[in-house]
Amino acid sequence: MNKKAVRRFEFRLNLNPKNIIIWTLIAILGLSFFLSFLTSGPQTGEEIGLSAALSDIKDGKVKEVLVEGDKLVLTYKEENKVAITYKESGDKISEVLTSAGIESTSINLKIKDQSLSRIWVDILGTILPLALMAIFFFFIIRQARGAQDSIFSFGQSKARLFAKGRQNITFKDVAGVDEAKKELEEVVDFLKHPGKYHSLGARTPKGVLLVGPSGCGKTLLAKAVAGEAGVSFFSMAGSEFMEMLVGVGAARVRDLFNNAKRTAPSIIFIDEIDAIGRMRGFGIAGGHDEREQTLNQILVEMDGFTPNDNVIVVAASVTGETPILIKKQNQIELLSIGEFVDSYFSNQQKEGEIPVEDVFCLGFDKKEGKRAYKKNLYFQKSAFKKIKSVFRHQVEQIYEIEYLGGKIRATGNHSVFVRTPFGLKTKAVSSLARGDILIDLPFKVNRTNKRLMEIRAHQFNVSWSLTLPFFDEKQEKEWQAKYLFALQNRDELSQSQTAEIVGVSQTTVSNWQREIGHPRPISKEYFKHKFPSKIRVTPELCRLMGYYVAEGYSRWEVDFCFSTSESDYVQDLISLTKMIFGIEPDRIRRVTKGAVNIVYSATPLANFLAKYCGQGAENKHVPAFLFEAPYEYFLEFLRGVWRGDGYEDKSGKGEITSISKQLILELNWLCRMHGIKTYMTKFMTTEGRRIKNGKPLSASLAYRLGWGKANNPFCHHLLKKTYPVKRAIVKKIKKIPYQGFVYDLCGVDNEAFFGGESPLLLHNTNRGDLLDPALLRPGRFDRTVVLDMPDMEARKAILKIHARGKPFEGDVSWEQVSKRTVGFSGADIENMLNEAAILAAREGKRVIGTAEIDEASLKVKLGPAKKRLQTEEDKKMTAYHEAGHAIVTSSLPHMDPVSRISIVARGVSLGHTLIPPTQDRTHETKSHLMEQITALLGGRAAEDIVFEEMTTGAANDIEQATRIARGMVIDFGMSDLGPVNLGPQVEYSDMGRALWMEPSQLSPEMASKVDREVKKIVDSSYQKALEILKKSRKKLDLVAGSLIKKETLEQEEFERLIGTKKISARLMDARLKKDER
Repeated sequence: MNKKAVRRFEFRLNLNPKNIIIWTLIAILGLSFFLSFLTSGPQTGEEIGLSAALSDIKDGKVKEVLVEGDKLVLTYKEENKVAITYKESGDKISEVLTSAGIESTSINLKIKDQSLSRIWVDILGTILPLALMAIFFFFIIRQARGAQDSIFSFGQSKARLFAKGRQNITFKDVAGVDEAKKELEEVVDFLKHPGKYHSLGARTPKGVLLVGPSGCGKTLLAKAVAGEAGVSFFSMAGSEFMEMLVGVGAARVRDLFNNAKRTAPSIIFIDEIDAIGRMRGFGIAGGHDEREQTLNQILVEMDGFTPNDNVIVVAASVTGETPILIKKQNQIELLSIGEFVDSYFSNQQKEGEIPVEDVFCLGFDKKEGKRAYKKNLYFQKSAFKKIKSVFRHQVEQIYEIEYLGGKIRATGNHSVFVRTPFGLKTKAVSSLARGDILIDLPFKVNRTNKRLMEIRAHQFNVSWSLTLPFFDEKQEKEWQAKYLFALQNRDELSQSQTAEIVGVSQTTVSNWQREIGHPRPISKEYFKHKFPSKIRVTPELCRLMGYYVAEGYSRWEVDFCFSTSESDYVQDLISLTKMIFGIEPDRIRRVTKGAVNIVYSATPLANFLAKYCGQGAENKHVPAFLFEAPYEYFLEFLRGVWRGDGYEDKSGKGEITSISKQLILELNWLCRMHGIKTYMTKFMTTEGRRIKNGKPLSASLAYRLGWGKANNPFCHHLLKKTYPVKRAIVKKIKKIPYQGFVYDLCGVDNEAFFGGESPLLLHNTNRGDLLDPALLRPGRFDRTVVLDMPDMEARKAILKIHARGKPFEGDVSWEQVSKRTVGFSGADIENMLNEAAILAAREGKRVIGTAEIDEASLKVKLGPAKKRLQTEEDKKMTAYHEAGHAIVTSSLPHMDPVSRISIVARGVSLGHTLIPPTQDRTHETKSHLMEQITALLGGRAAEDIVFEEMTTGAANDIEQATRIARGMVIDFGMSDLGPVNLGPQVEYSDMGRALWMEPSQLSPEMASKVDREVKKIVDSSYQKALEILKKSRKKLDLVAGSLIKKETLEQEEFERLIGTKKISARLMDARLKKDER
């Protein structure tokens, strides 16, 4: 019999504690039901009282009486009616009938024997519960024994072994990385024929490091090596070496290499080796943490092999809107990570790493564990930690994590901290699961133990004090310098010349020089009120600032607006202003119904409040010094804001509403840093609403800060500490397309920083260029094989491999497809063909055609098509914009032919014009770069000619054109400034990452020259685009009209409308000569 034809069925019980408990409960319930059925039997019929039943029997209405223990079943003579009644337990049926005056012989009486069922009930009721409990405890003990035995298996590696000859993947299944394959073929030949190399004194290569972008085939290539060599293949991820117990990582390394030696020759593949191979000295616990012990063991194992061992080792970031808290030059600011990191990058450098000095971010201090948990990582409090460098790079997809309390977006390889029973653990975003608990502020521990329960947050300096200058010292110095200049140049310059230089009137200069008065900002006599030069920060001043943030307006005066029902707050405001600044209100107005305005005609006070709290409702913010002030200062500020823009319901829950997002963000962070668990939401106000019968208001975006009754900062009750606080539990994780930069803070102490609208503890991004140098040196990783993005020929080969097993139409041209997939990795190509197969199946086709492949490539590159409803005017503008790109591109001799024009919205764009290169380029010429800029500006030029208007649709085109022009001037020396590199000096690592960058040293004059050269290039290209479109206006209208009708034009249709793009022999020769030069 053919053994392959024999099917084997295997039944396995999943005996985990949860299943044991569930099945035990089911068995008990089933037993109860079964016993109940045995004792009572089926119950059908109406239940009546015993007296009514005896009355019916006496009247002769009952045909039959069935006795089942204490239950009597009566069958009536009419319509087979059945009734049920019950006698007293212990009473005999004969006695019951006799007491009612009924002769037992006069009725049809039947008695059912229940002795056997009673015996079974007694037996099962006694034995079955005992049996079930015995089984339950048997499995519990067995589970505990298994857990006890597993303690001794911690040091065993979790590597997956692919035995010799079981690897079906070979080099034939890998395409597009010919150079890398050639490097690894030598390794394979060494494993197959070691004697040939040993005879010449060559040793076995110890390791090969595969480096390259995601999706280029590093893992696939490693498996192909094992398949070709026919040796054992051990696969293990870098994170799998780590465990909660000290020394486990090193033990697993030893076990893995011992297993590899026993099955030598063999290959060990460590995926994501940067998880354990990072440079030593940057760990959470200094230079002696568990990760470094694991790395040290790898170094020992790899360097300790002899030539006969034949074991080879192969090894393979948050979005810009994320808020972070930065401390720089003793100034603390809450800002987005993108705004912070971008400030260190010049226009010439798009991505990389830049060192920073004396900059701190909000991170955390760790708490030492006790005894066996001493090496575990625990959260003690938040604290400011030094940043060594900032980093940014561009990505095409990110993960969006939705958790209880908010959302955050990050790349899949970025790590976050999660709570475990054994402390904090880092976990990659891509491997997060629903139910994981993130680390946020405040951090509550021992939630279920009231005695040990503790809330950990930020520790503020209780002895903090601060004095603020009341007047603007910088402004005073500037006016003092102007005043002295006017006095010192009394005889050298005329008054009109001095006035023009200083920026005041000639009369003012005349008064100064005659010593009649001083400049207003430095002349305290000018102001109506007398103010002190210094103001000490007190809780009362903070409450006054809170009133201003909620209800204040400042310009030349300060105006506070309260409701007439808030008389207590009005009196509090007046007394605070009198106590702190020594002034009374100049006016108290009651013009608006239901409102009262307290006005102080004091410009210095208006300037003081605007300086520390902002000016205008949308620009209000928390005074920066509150990020260092103790709790009582912040509480009074919060009280002032809450009294003006907040409310509290009967249960004690409260909210504050504002149209300033920055204010609500800062209040949310500060509340959480002080141990108050708050939440933040946003909403749109209703358009047309009126306040006190005033003018209709437009819709606007507003924000709320809220807290529950247990976290109410203005009332102290018993629930304050014991009330359960919602933890940041992950609800949903999804991968979304993204075009832009992502950011990271590198080298932060303890490798963590808080980020997000509600602060979450984030981990530093794992980086390949941070691998320890000792790991990369020859003798461990002898070879570094770099895998690049595939070129056109490589893409064609990859397409043919991934096309295996899929039916395609005969006219599919892989050459054309490879031209349209510029920038695709091998994984992208596989995904594209899979999407094409899904699309064909959705449309009911049996084969995949060119149309499905083209649509899939656009979906992978630009995103899915959106049937966005556009007005005719918008559709017309988009059509002319894309037609402008296409016409200009077709008219330029050095540009490639237009492949497709479409006004179908995809991703964030309303349309696109595809111009794939006809061949891969190694060098770029000045002529081609100039024509690229001209083509990019073709859309804006078409808008200018047709609509005599400018739209925002050209923003991305202008950005790219400016980037190319600036690169031509600064990096490539393609301007009148000559062949000089004017950009920052950057030193790169072997991995291609920036290790060091010298900031730009351009003088203001040279920077101005650079800007003029960039503008000259862009302006000349724009004028050329205008000239082309003016000459080809009829073609422009024709193409735009066709786009409005069809929405998409392929290359053939476009060329039928305007003619085939041709390059004459003279132009071709000129192009070749320019390329040679």
